[in-house]
Amino acid sequence: MLQKILQGFGLNETEIQTYNLLLEKGPQTAGNLAKTLGHPRSSVYGFLNVLVQKGLIIESQHKKIKLFAPEPPEKINLLFTRKLEQLENAQKEFRQILPSLKDKKGVLGLSPKFLVFQGREQMQQILKDMLLYYDLHTEAFWPISDMLEVLTPDFFRYLNKIRIRNNLYTRAIWPKNKVVELKQHPYLGTGKDFKREIRIAPVGVEASMGYWIYGSRVAFISSNNEGFGMIVESSELCSMLRAQFEILWKISAPLKSNPEEAKVFIQELKKYS
Repeated sequence: MLQKILQGFGLNETEIQTYNLLLEKGPQTAGNLAKTLGHPRSSVYGFLNVLVQKGLIIESQHKKIKLFAPEPPEKINLLFTRKLEQLENAQKEFRQILPSLKDKKGVLGLSPKFLVFQGREQMQQILKDMLLYYDLHTEAFWPISDMLEVLTPDFFRYLNKIRIRNNLYTRAIWPKNKVVELKQHPYLGTGKDFKREIRIAPVGVEASMGYWIYGSRVAFISSNNEGFGMIVESSELCSMLRAQFEILWKISAPLKSNPEEAKVFIQELKKYS
């Protein structure tokens, strides 16, 4: 397990061996390490320099002899914290320049316009694409009972945790013949905490394929009868579907829900965040 963690810090196998050896034997000279590891002293100094730069070991001198010793194991946890902070800062900066990157000619020219997926795992990837976005208003015509059957309740629990964290506000319309009990699926709740509104379409507005509009993309997912899905990237298609969605939204009735039924998921969500 430790090896996998250290690989996450960018260490190669020999550097990890060097660190483990110091953990087991304590402070060592480069010469002693070279003999044990079977590498030239010059190479071992290279391994040690990497470990010092990563903050995993320290270099000291005792009676003019240079020694290398491991930092306390707690230091690794501190390194994780620093790495997370760096990633969060980098992500914030990237989100600021993301709109300008989307407008680049190369992105517009090479971006796939139509992707088809088959099978449960691939269809789950369709909605995971949406989870790459932040701070969006999205719209979905969603035959929820069919979607639960196709994608599984566990996936929807995961989906809604990330969607809420990413501030993806959703308005969803469910066909009347596809409604499910929120008591059995508390992660499908509505309101401020869920960043979601749900309305029920009038009788006669039925479908087994759903669509979810986000940004300039639309995700389509069929029922298990056909078992496929697709992502279409098209501003014109999004505009057309949004216009149709708004008409249907106005004539659909808000879903009646009991906030108590969703409390379990809200508590789970707070622990997750």
